[in-house]
Amino acid sequence: MTNAEKYHFADFTTDNYNKLLRLAKNKFQFRSFTDYNHQDNFVIWRHDVDFSMHRALKLARIEAEENIKSTYCVLLHSEFYNLLEKEITDLLHQIISLGHHIGLHFDSHYYNIYSEAQLEEKLIFEKKMIETLFQVEVQCFSFHITNPFTVGCKNEMYGGMVNCFSDYFQTKIEYCSDSNGYWRFKRLENVLLDNNTKQLQVLTHPELWQDEIMSPKKRVYRCADERAMKMKIWYDNTLANNNRNNID
Repeated sequence: MTNAEKYHFADFTTDNYNKLLRLAKNKFQFRSFTDYNHQDNFVIWRHDVDFSMHRALKLARIEAEENIKSTYCVLLHSEFYNLLEKEITDLLHQIISLGHHIGLHFDSHYYNIYSEAQLEEKLIFEKKMIETLFQVEVQCFSFHITNPFTVGCKNEMYGGMVNCFSDYFQTKIEYCSDSNGYWRFKRLENVLLDNNTKQLQVLTHPELWQDEIMSPKKRVYRCADERAMKMKIWYDNTLANNNRNNID
């Protein structure tokens, strides 16, 4: 069996993403982390935007065409994008304008956090930063690359935000994740088709969903290569627009 078959490379295309959304629509009510009923069949669809705001907007548009609202958790410490860049800021504003919810993707490693008091402090700080920059309420957060400390943080809320890793979301409802470009637990299509699945949290990473079939590594490398190319174009254009010599 090839890796493409073993890890279902063909699942992670934008065409198949649309198919999965329609499967979910037929069975679940799409809800947010602050608006769900424990008695209903519901799905909370979450995106942790690790590498690409461009791909995030691509998925946000597909969802909007299906009249679906999901939650985009954005990262202040990504090596792949900067929320203060004009292009990235504009992309996130477009996602917000489509009606989607914005959450915080929180990197505890950046602060070397190992206490809940420090966690609260930094969460409040980053929540306020995003809310100030984008004039949108941030109602939930997810941890970026969990460690033993963050896995143990199971309270319903921290820093005035719903914890996507709380005990309820970890133990009371189904969970399906595409972390690192493959299905970490169960294949999403199988979960959606399972009649026993009544309540579900889905986690996707937008950069892992491309228009063509690729390995997980190539999907991430594509984001890195495009980021590098954009920086080269920006440099060349900046020098040209300011009548500077671009010496090679």
